[in-house]
Amino acid sequence: MSIQELGSLGEFVAAIATIATLAYLAIQVRQNTRALRSSTFEDVSGGMNQISVAIATHPELSSLLVKGGEGLAALTSEERVRINFLYLMSFRRFESVFIQSGLGSIDPDLTEGFDRSMLSIVASGAGAEWWVSAKGAFSKKFVEFVDNRLAAEKIPRVHLDLGGSE
Repeated sequence: MSIQELGSLGEFVAAIATIATLAYLAIQVRQNTRALRSSTFEDVSGGMNQISVAIATHPELSSLLVKGGEGLAALTSEERVRINFLYLMSFRRFESVFIQSGLGSIDPDLTEGFDRSMLSIVASGAGAEWWVSAKGAFSKKFVEFVDNRLAAEKIPRVHLDLGGSE
């Protein structure tokens, strides 16, 4: 075998090794992207669960939400402050879901439940009144998204009284 033939054989082996390396890297990038999407969804879902746990384990918060269903006027000044921060905390999470979905970190098909929860809050009672005054705290794109969804859909009023009698 001549030097030229050995050089050609070396180039061929190097080309095959390069293709194998690129294929391996493509598989790794795909797996890392899936892992990142899964982690992002778990993070935002966990954040929403923290809010749900707080409401479920603190009776005064669930009472506040029921009372807030009548509107902000039904609440005391202290209750309005508490519900404002509860909504603000929730909507920061909703905005995060919206942004992560726009970035491709969360599959848009997985955000429907978050969207319905968000829209049910701003469609009635204190939540609707709160949203009108709180829009300035959120990104323009998120506000447009929420307002467009509200305009496009007939959202049922949220009833937090689940049939229990007092």
